[in-house]
Amino acid sequence: MKKSIIMLLVILSCAAVGQEVRKDSVFYKERFYYSTDPDYEQIKLQYDRLNFEAYFMPGLGYSLFVPKEADSTGLFNGIAVNYLIYSKMYQNNEPGPSIVRFYTKLSIMKSDEKPIRDLFCYSVGLSFSFEKNPKRAYLVPFFGLEFGGLSQSQWGTTGQFTPTLGLHVVSKRNLFINIQGGYVYPITNFDILQGLYLEAGINFALW
Repeated sequence: MKKSIIMLLVILSCAAVGQEVRKDSVFYKERFYYSTDPDYEQIKLQYDRLNFEAYFMPGLGYSLFVPKEADSTGLFNGIAVNYLIYSKMYQNNEPGPSIVRFYTKLSIMKSDEKPIRDLFCYSVGLSFSFEKNPKRAYLVPFFGLEFGGLSQSQWGTTGQFTPTLGLHVVSKRNLFINIQGGYVYPITNFDILQGLYLEAGINFALW
């Protein structure tokens, strides 16, 4: 019994030491760098630039909506206010996407046909990069899906979902610049409100 207790304490001690070593280390370019290495701080800075999580980044964008019946509804365009709630970027060979985003956005778009009133769009979205380790922080393609609604006084309010494809022009800890497009599938008024949606946007860190 006494030997079992001693063995258990040894195992727990080794586990604690192992966890402490991993906490003060980074895996970068196929090897571990520990806090005792002379170039650890420099490697840690490079690692943090490419592997990070970010939260609550406000942003602005420009939106263009081309409904199927654009001859009668006109083309809609306007400023979008978007909010990046959470993002993750990992530059490694682990399974899964290197960049994940969860965001929300609001926009009021005007039609170039004067009798048509403004269209209010709101949605939440999730996107994933195609690549698991692009080894760069620019020109990274992604796909995603948005859920939300469309509201307009002449057509009422309807839910919608929009599959998206896009490109992270820049993806850094304090700055995202994205261009994306998708096809809007409304729940009601499908013949009028289905159509192509394009957007260019920027998110930036306040702190």
